[in-house]
Order: sequence, then C-alpha cells, then structure tokens
Amino acid sequence: MTKTSYKNYLSFLCISLFAFLPQKTMAQTFRYPGIFDFWDGPGKLHPQMLKKKGFSEVYGGPKKQGGFIYLYHNKKAQEYLFINYTDSGKMSTITYYLPTKAKYLNLQVDKKTLNVGEEITPHGTTLYNDGKKYYQVSFMRSTF
Repeated sequence: MTKTSYKNYLSFLCISLFAFLPQKTMAQTFRYPGIFDFWDGPGKLHPQMLKKKGFSEVYGGPKKQGGFIYLYHNKKAQEYLFINYTDSGKMSTITYYLPTKAKYLNLQVDKKTLNVGEEITPHGTTLYNDGKKYYQVSFMRSTF
C-alpha cells in the first residue's frame, strides 16, 4: 500500500472508530472540584445544571430519618448521583456511582488539595438496583 492510498483510508478509519465506540467510553460528567458546582447547600440545588449535564431526577424529597435525599441518573453516561443533606443544612453528602474503573480512578484526589470541611471517600464497587456493578465515591462537605 502506498502512502497516498493510506492517507485516503485514514479519514475513513477515524470516522468508523467514532461511530462504533461504546457509550461506556464517554467522559465522566463530574470531577473534583466541579462535583460541588451544582450544590451550594440545602435549598440551593441547581437542577438546571444537572439537566444540562444529562441528569434527570429520579427521586427527591425528605428521608424518614430526617434530612433530604435526591437521586439523579445520567442514562447516556450511565452514572448516578445521590445527594443527601441534613435538616440543618450543615452537612451535605454526594455519592457518585460510576460505571468504569477509569472514571473511578479519575476521582481519586490527594486529601491535601481538599478545602476545609470537604472529604472524598472511595468505596470500591457496589451493585445497584439495575443489577450492574458501579464504582462508588462519596463527597462530603460540612459547614459547621
């Protein structure tokens, strides 16, 4: 194959590759510190931003034990966000379910880079109601 014929096929190969990439290779929706961009505390949830990012609300309301919980799902990126906050609004927890280990490892942050009152906890794998395995990371923000 000559160089000119190789160049003719290169554009076709690139287009073909992008057409057949599985959805699991999509970039994750949030990274630190952007995970908190849509969450300024109780009552200040920005669902418009989550909708722009592809998330739709599955559930939102009070918990039996007190506080509130919201569940958002991004079908395209196959990600879930569980957002919890206390009645007093002094503590917020965001639990992020990611479909791949690569996305999970992108959220491993050096604890020294966190702001005061923030904590990131990796939990490893978990099974969700849909029967699929997800990698779970929790982000906690306290405002005491």
